[in-house]
Amino acid sequence: MAHKERITEIELLRGLAFLAVALQHSIAHYSIVEGIGLADGVLMTLFLMAAKFAVPVFIFITGMVLFYNYDGQFNYFSFLRKRLSDIIVPYMLWSVVYFSFYGWNEGVIREVWKWFQMLFTGKSSYHLWYVVMIFQFYLLFPVFRYVIYKVRKMIPPKTYIVCIICTGLLFVWLTDNIFTIGDLMADIQIPVITAMFTKYVDRNFLFFFFYFVLGACAGLRPDLWRAWIRKGRWIYVSCFLILFGYYTYIVIESFQTPSGMAINFNKVNLLRPLMVFFLVSSICVFYQLAIWMKESGGIRFNRVLLSIGKYSYGAYLAHAFMLRVSYLFDVHLFVQWPVILRMLMSFVICVLLSYFLMRWLSRIPLGKWLGGVPQKRKKVVTTT
Repeated sequence: MAHKERITEIELLRGLAFLAVALQHSIAHYSIVEGIGLADGVLMTLFLMAAKFAVPVFIFITGMVLFYNYDGQFNYFSFLRKRLSDIIVPYMLWSVVYFSFYGWNEGVIREVWKWFQMLFTGKSSYHLWYVVMIFQFYLLFPVFRYVIYKVRKMIPPKTYIVCIICTGLLFVWLTDNIFTIGDLMADIQIPVITAMFTKYVDRNFLFFFFYFVLGACAGLRPDLWRAWIRKGRWIYVSCFLILFGYYTYIVIESFQTPSGMAINFNKVNLLRPLMVFFLVSSICVFYQLAIWMKESGGIRFNRVLLSIGKYSYGAYLAHAFMLRVSYLFDVHLFVQWPVILRMLMSFVICVLLSYFLMRWLSRIPLGKWLGGVPQKRKKVVTTT
């Protein structure tokens, strides 16, 4: 793999996506605490809709980076070995950490087997499903690479956008037929495969593949992607704002139930056909924001966000634990505050603890195995 110039806006976008993930999970916790009011629910809905881009953007970034970096000779085994080292090993270690919160109570052998099964489902913690899902794209990268390169050779450049739109419509059809496909697979009962379309459908790569393909297209021609982002601004911004308003309305409306007010966000599940349009427009909106930040943003803020992006994977693995820590601060310091302020404080504490933990881990020899970026070797200067 030849070293290429880094795409700065991608690093900024990765930092934004991590912040959005931490914000979503902070919202999820505080949406059910005692004393929450309608005003808190409305503000949480606005924050949540603004942060919904996180998972699709992470998938998009994965596709873009892979196709940008691996456009020449490709060795699958060295590629996979690096991903096992950088992604799976930290995932396994953090899985042990989270499993320890409730496991190891029924005998070591039985609990180890239980933990081992959870590795393949991401059930050790609520956020680890993402690693199970995204690693499927790494495993299948040669297939995606072959198909996309083949299609690229077969069709003229002028029809690229048409091909992308048709792929997107196929993806919308898939999300609209999740339950139909699940019922069909339940009748067939194929080991492992059936579970991926029923019990674990939310971590099946098929129902996220378009975001990866979109990233692949961007990675193959970053210059053309940037041109599309600039030219199509009014289309995707309009789509984003309209659907942002629509989903905000239906979520807030759902708070009123026959038994009283109940804050829930079931209406904005990622695996919904209309959500695809919102999420794709969100990718474009936040990519444009990242470009603007790179070109016109403050130097200090960009440096901080670039650093957060650098440590984002390890911080993602750690943030659920750090949220638990932030709740301890909440109980002792912020419990009398309005719920929305408590939520924001937990979010800030979680981000800071996750980020600085990864920075510290990057400075110790074995830190990379927990998700920290390995410290760069110092250059040795020799004199003669």
